[in-house]
Amino acid sequence: MKFGNIYLLLFAILLLIPGCGNEPVFTEMSTNRLKIVLKGTMESEGAGYLDTFSTPDRNGASVEDSINSNDSVDDVQAPSEDVYPSKLMLDIAEIRLGKQKISNYRQTFEIPLDETHPFFNGTGIELKTDDPGDGTYGAVKIYFRKMIFNSAKIFKSTGNGFIYKKDLSVIFHEETKKGFNFGGVMLNSYWDGLRIEADEIIRTYPMRIPIIGGLKYDRKNDETVLEIRLVIKNFIKKYEYDYYNDGVYEVIHYYAPSDWLRDVRAGEADIGRNLHTVARAYVPGKTASSVTVSAASGSYVIAIPESEDISDYYLTDNGKTIRDDVVGDFPQPPSYPGSYIEAVLEYYLKYEKYKNDWNTEQDSIEVEVASGCTGLFDKYEWYWDRYEGQVKGFGFGLKIPPYVGLSNGTVVFSNMAPGTYKFYQVDAPSYGELFLEGDFNGGTPTLIGGASVTVGAHSTVTVP
Repeated sequence: MKFGNIYLLLFAILLLIPGCGNEPVFTEMSTNRLKIVLKGTMESEGAGYLDTFSTPDRNGASVEDSINSNDSVDDVQAPSEDVYPSKLMLDIAEIRLGKQKISNYRQTFEIPLDETHPFFNGTGIELKTDDPGDGTYGAVKIYFRKMIFNSAKIFKSTGNGFIYKKDLSVIFHEETKKGFNFGGVMLNSYWDGLRIEADEIIRTYPMRIPIIGGLKYDRKNDETVLEIRLVIKNFIKKYEYDYYNDGVYEVIHYYAPSDWLRDVRAGEADIGRNLHTVARAYVPGKTASSVTVSAASGSYVIAIPESEDISDYYLTDNGKTIRDDVVGDFPQPPSYPGSYIEAVLEYYLKYEKYKNDWNTEQDSIEVEVASGCTGLFDKYEWYWDRYEGQVKGFGFGLKIPPYVGLSNGTVVFSNMAPGTYKFYQVDAPSYGELFLEGDFNGGTPTLIGGASVTVGAHSTVTVP
């Protein structure tokens, strides 16, 4: 009994001994000071344009990737069975800051495509996490095991057309669900797939997301918020995946992020680097009270740190136009169907067309003179590397602004971390698109108010 009382006394004393800071050890162990919020909008403020999921094609933009003859959906166009998805499923294995595993928990979400859901209405969903060590972090890594939209359909060839076969199923969180894991075809971009080291490139495991302005974590703060945004809302398109099944040619219609940046073309399975992401960090209670910016109603206001270059946040042309300029964009060969005589005969017909198209493209690149290049491979390499630079492919790639809001005459930014920012007005893009240079003041990005603006903690700022 005496020994038991001694142990109890020692345990009580331990509870009162301060930890590394000013708190007792066991209180410190149970405290989470880092809060991670995940959103599915480009906007940091509110939900943005109400392109409802039931009628997503604002301004006449098409959800189906079949505007041009060489787009992804080239076999079965606009069948009555296709239905816009109603659910997004995410399976997250892990989250890291630097080399630190801050969320070594499997987390799964079934998110309805509904403007009232926190993922899409500007609130966000909170992820389970642990605290990192003190320090400054420039990127966060999310390990996505699966990313799935439902409403995927399989169509099979009848020889003179296609008929609906069935809905596609996939395993999600150890259960069978209707849908297609588009994360499996986002491992690489098409440009990645052309490279010698293509088999070593995995873009979504982890997905490296820039923290614009950085995360300065200090455990002395009661709470630090890391907001991560995935551009999903207003940015979903339909694609086609081709294959042979027991000698029968079949295609899958599935949904994934828009190919506005990296155009997906007929027969291509690599659609990576079209899921755009950004993160920002702030400490509640140490942000500006409000930052109100005047801008034309219906336009967007974006804010980036003064040290950032606005050209990293837009393209000069859309991805299709940039890719059309690539001389040496050789066609994809048809898939071999296996030992099925009718399918093999069809394959050889397709292969003859492929060879003719390939030779035509080779002739085109032979007559081009690219930056002093003389050999065929040198020209091919030069054009594709130029393409990669034009789509902002080096480094983090095309950036999403850390602060974005849709104006109704003004935009009010909340939780803006202290610092000096540049504010711009930009026209709202159409469905499935992001910002072009021409959207900024007729093609010239101009600072609202003509100068950068300093924002302090607890300040109330009006721009201009």
